[in-house]
Amino acid sequence: MISYPETEQFRQAINKITRNTRRREEDRDKVLPVLKFIGTVKLHGSNAAIGYHKDSGHWLQSRNNVLTPQKDNAGFATYMEPLADQLFNDYVLPASATIREKYEQGQKIIIYGEWCGGNIQKNVAIVGLPKMFVIFKIKIRDETIVVTEKEGEDETENEELLKNSIWLDPKEWTNIKWHDKLIYNIFDFPIYEIEIDFESPKLSQNKLIEITQEVERQCPVGKYFNQTGIGEGVVWTEWAQTHGSLTFKVKGEEHSVSKVKTLAPVDTEKLESIKEFIEYACTENRMRQGLDYLREQQLTIEMKNVGTFIKWLVNDIIKEEKDTMNASNIDEKDVSRAVPNKAKPWFQQQLI
Repeated sequence: MISYPETEQFRQAINKITRNTRRREEDRDKVLPVLKFIGTVKLHGSNAAIGYHKDSGHWLQSRNNVLTPQKDNAGFATYMEPLADQLFNDYVLPASATIREKYEQGQKIIIYGEWCGGNIQKNVAIVGLPKMFVIFKIKIRDETIVVTEKEGEDETENEELLKNSIWLDPKEWTNIKWHDKLIYNIFDFPIYEIEIDFESPKLSQNKLIEITQEVERQCPVGKYFNQTGIGEGVVWTEWAQTHGSLTFKVKGEEHSVSKVKTLAPVDTEKLESIKEFIEYACTENRMRQGLDYLREQQLTIEMKNVGTFIKWLVNDIIKEEKDTMNASNIDEKDVSRAVPNKAKPWFQQQLI
C-alpha cells in the first residue's frame, strides 16, 4: 500500500517554494523562481492505483486501502483484477524503458489514476458514462535504499527522497492506455500550460481562475465523450525542476471544499472566530467526501458510524487548513469541539 499524496492548494505551493528557496539565512534575499506548470483536468471520482512488483506480483488499492474483489471500492478491484497483468505486460512495459529497467531491478511501479464515471460521484459531466480508469501519474519506488535526513535539511524538500521514490516523467507514460478496456490517460484529454513567477504569484491568479471556470462550465473529459456538464477543476504539476513533486489543485466553486472568497487564493485567509472558520472549512462538499471515506472503508451511512465520519472530517480540515488555523489563532481542540455541532445534524439528514 503506497498512498497517493494529498494535492495542496496554490497558496501552499507558494509557501513551499518560498520556504525551500530561502531556507538558509544566506538565501533570505534569493529571487524566487519562474516555473512552468502543466495543467490536467481534475476528475471527480475515486482515487485508485495498481501496483506492480517483480517478486510479489500486482496489487490494487484505493486512497486508503488495499483492495480485492471481496473488499472493493466502487467496483475497481472487481473490474481491474482480471486486466492488471495484461495491462502491465502489453501496454506499460513496452511504453517505458525506465519502467522496464526499474521493474527488473525489483523496484515497485505504482500507476495512479481516477476510477470515475458511472454512479461513483454526482454533479459532474462524466456521471453515467461507463466506469473508467484514467491514469494521471506513475511512481517508481525503491525500498532497498535507506536514506537518513541530515540535520537542518528542509523536510518538504526531502519528502520524496525519504520515500525512496520518483515520479516518472510524463514523456514515458502518456501513451499508456487501453481504450478497449476503458483505461485512459489524462493526456488523452486537453491540457493547459502556465508560467508562474513566484516573486509575483498574483499575476498568475486570473489565468488560473479563468481556466478553472472554463473547465467547470464544460468538462473537457465529458466533451470528449459527447457529454455536457460541469467539471471539477485542474491539477497543476511542475516537472522540469521538481520532477513532479510540486503540484497544486484549483477547484471550481461547485466542488471547492472550502468557502474561499476567490479561486486560487495566493494568501492565507485570516478568519475572526471559530464559527467563521467552521463555516469556511466544514462545507457540504467536504462532508460528502467524508461519506465517500465511509464507503471506502466498507462502512454504512448510519448513526453508529458518525464518530468515524467526524474523526475523518476533523483530521481533513486540520490537514488542509493548518495555515488558515495558524493565521486565525485557532487550535486543533477548537476545531475538534466545533465540527460536530455542524457535521452531526448534517449527517443525520443523510439518513432520511
